[in-house]
Amino acid sequence: MSELEGKQLALAKLIDGQVIDDSERVAVHVKGQVNGFPATLQAFSTGWPFGCMYAIETNPGAQVEVSLENQAKITILPRMGRGIWSFFFHAFLFESKGRGVRDKKLESKLIFSYDNAEPALRFCRYPGVPDILLEMEKYSKIKELVIKTDQGLYLSQGVSSHLLDTDVCQATFKWMGELGQVIHDAFGE
Repeated sequence: MSELEGKQLALAKLIDGQVIDDSERVAVHVKGQVNGFPATLQAFSTGWPFGCMYAIETNPGAQVEVSLENQAKITILPRMGRGIWSFFFHAFLFESKGRGVRDKKLESKLIFSYDNAEPALRFCRYPGVPDILLEMEKYSKIKELVIKTDQGLYLSQGVSSHLLDTDVCQATFKWMGELGQVIHDAFGE
């Protein structure tokens, strides 16, 4: 067994899943379940500059209907400039200020954009969500987190699958599963 196969099997065990042979499309493809939701981990290549992509489907097969007023796409990015440096990053247009979520702690570490304010703000203020987002930003080294209230969530991580720590991967899936449960509970009808 190669090192890559061993790593994929270890990652598959984390989500009670299996390794999918999709070598024509991606180098790493693992499918399983997290909190009862279908979960996927993929990587186009095992080395730099390619990171890992996580996905949790909260509405597989469109079993739950989400009303149009509850639909939102929320994109969350980590901030490059923090503290006093944030002024310079905004002034010289290196970084977007983002849209407000009425939480200074979140806004100081993350950039938010969304297409529908009411459900996006409801999601960001849901009990436990701010803490999960801050933990994910700190430990998972997210590059982008996209939440679609009618479909699920997608996370791009800047760590290659070759260097991916299984504990970080397990924690990331745990947090994503919790966010998936929030999406299912708060936006499913």
